[in-house]
Amino acid sequence: MINYIMGTIILTSQGLSNQNVANKFLDFVTDPKITKIAMVTTAARDKENNKWVILAKDRFEKMGFSGVDLIDIEVNPEIDFSSYQVIYVCGGNTFKLLHFSRLANFKKSVEKLLARNGIYIGLSASSLIMGPSVKLANEVTSDANEVGITDFTGFELVPQIIYPHYSHEVEMELQNFEKKHNVKVNRLTNDQALILVGNQVELVE
Repeated sequence: MINYIMGTIILTSQGLSNQNVANKFLDFVTDPKITKIAMVTTAARDKENNKWVILAKDRFEKMGFSGVDLIDIEVNPEIDFSSYQVIYVCGGNTFKLLHFSRLANFKKSVEKLLARNGIYIGLSASSLIMGPSVKLANEVTSDANEVGITDFTGFELVPQIIYPHYSHEVEMELQNFEKKHNVKVNRLTNDQALILVGNQVELVE
């Protein structure tokens, strides 16, 4: 794991839909009016036309953010994220997101964002890819691996595997996964967020 002195990582199942999580995010923002947000739509079904993408963009605008750009790293892998203070990565298919992230060297963009004290917001698949492995998506959540990924290594920017949308119904499967791979899975419900700032970790719900 890369240990960042600066930067904020907010890992969620459903973005900023929980007001407590949204308020915590705003605590890290100096001025929404001059804060640029990149919303990465690559993994979402229908991308910029996805209803959850539209809802998230609308939520940012209601918070006072005017500089919100929708970005697809599949279509534009050379995009320069250096002018953005926040990168919000939409959920969707984990393998598709990881595949096109690798082609676009998106991990490097996230590292640079954090190094300049920026904020990464992940939801669902984009929370999972920040950990050491996305095998969960293959063995428990059963995402369609249409891009044929065989290397399940994640970004390795957080130490634990994140399981979004947690409910008690999948607990036994998660325990079996932990035993099989000798790992610890951090479970996140739809109302929770894991916030990492340097060595500080906080669960918000």
